[in-house]
Amino acid sequence: MLALAAGALGLFYILFFPKPRTNSDEIVRPLSSESRPEGYLAVWRWLGEQHIRTVSLRYRYDRLPTQLSKPTGNLLLVTLPQWVPARTAELEKLEGWVERGNTLLIMAAIHDTPPWSLDADPLVKEKVEQLTGLHLETLPAEKADLQALLADRLDVVPRGEHPLLAGVRHITAASKLPVRNARLNGPDDSMPFELATRADSGEATLWLMRRGAGQILLSSVSSPFSNGAVTLTDNARFLANIIAWCCGPGATVVFDDAHQGATAYYDERAFFADPRLHHTLGWVVFLWLALVLGALPLRAVQRSWQPLDEGAYIEASARYFAHVVPPHEAAQRLIESFLRRLGAGTHPDREPALWELFDEDSRVLDPQRRA
Repeated sequence: MLALAAGALGLFYILFFPKPRTNSDEIVRPLSSESRPEGYLAVWRWLGEQHIRTVSLRYRYDRLPTQLSKPTGNLLLVTLPQWVPARTAELEKLEGWVERGNTLLIMAAIHDTPPWSLDADPLVKEKVEQLTGLHLETLPAEKADLQALLADRLDVVPRGEHPLLAGVRHITAASKLPVRNARLNGPDDSMPFELATRADSGEATLWLMRRGAGQILLSSVSSPFSNGAVTLTDNARFLANIIAWCCGPGATVVFDDAHQGATAYYDERAFFADPRLHHTLGWVVFLWLALVLGALPLRAVQRSWQPLDEGAYIEASARYFAHVVPPHEAAQRLIESFLRRLGAGTHPDREPALWELFDEDSRVLDPQRRA
C-alpha cells in the first residue's frame, strides 16, 4: 500500500507540476541583472558609471510612470519576444506613455535568433505591428542564402547620415542559431524612417517613428547591446548616441525585466518554474515518508468478527445479580435449587425430608451423614 501511495504521489507531481530546467539546458533571459552573454548587466553598470539613473521595471506598463523621477525624456528598453507577454491594455498604456514625450527602444529578435527567443511569446508579430505599425513578413530561405543562415554574426550598416549613427559604421548582432530571413513592411499612409540595413541582404533593420511628442526606435536584431555583443564593432557607440539623443537631463533608462520573467507580482509561470517550489515539495514528501515509516507504528488490522467470551458473559451476569439480589434471598434460592437437584424424581407424591434425601443418595457417604 505504501508503494502504491508513493507511486500515485509521484504520478501526480509529474502530470500537474511543470519542471524547472536543469543547468545544462537553462535558457538565459535578457535581464538587466544577468551577467551571462545574453544579459544587459554590462550596459546597466556602464550607465551607472555615467551617472545616468537606471530602473529595473518589475511591474506591468501601467506602473511605469511611478518608477520615474520625471514624466518625460525617459527611455524604455524592451526586448522581444517576451517571456511574460504584455496584455493589450498594457500596450495601450505604453503607447500613451510614449506619446507624452518618452522614447521606446525595441530590440526585437526578428533577423537574429538568440536561444531565449525560441519559447517566448508566439504573438510577437502582432505586438510589433500594434506598437510600430510595421507588418512582419517571413521570407522563404533560398540556396544563395545558405551561408548567411549558418553565420553566427549579422552585420548592420547605416543607410545615411543621422545623429543616432554618428561615428557608427557597423552594428553587429551575435546569433548562436541561424539568422532569419524576414522583412518588415511599413503602412501605406506613413513610411517609418529607415536608418540601417543588413549588410548581406539589404533588408532594413533599424527604424525611427514619431509618436506624438515621443518616438519609437525599432531594431530587428536584439543582441547588439547584450553583454556578449556590446563591445563588438560600433555597438557601444550606437548605444551612447541613443542615450545622448533620446534622454533629457535627469532622465531615467528603464529595462523591461518584468516581461522577461523578473516580476515583483504574482506570475503563475514563474511560480511553477521556480526550482525552490519543487525543492520544497520534495522535502515535504521526504519528511512525510520518514515520519510514516520511522516514527509512527503500523496500525494492526482489526477483524470485523469478534467471538464472544462465554466466561466473561457469565461473570458479567453474576456481577449484575450480586449487586441487585439481597444475599439472604440468594442463599435461599441456592439451597432450594440444591434440594431440587438432590431429590429430583425420588418422591413425586410428597416433599421428602432432608435426611431422607441424604440416606437415599449414594453420593453421600456414611462418614458424611454421621458428621
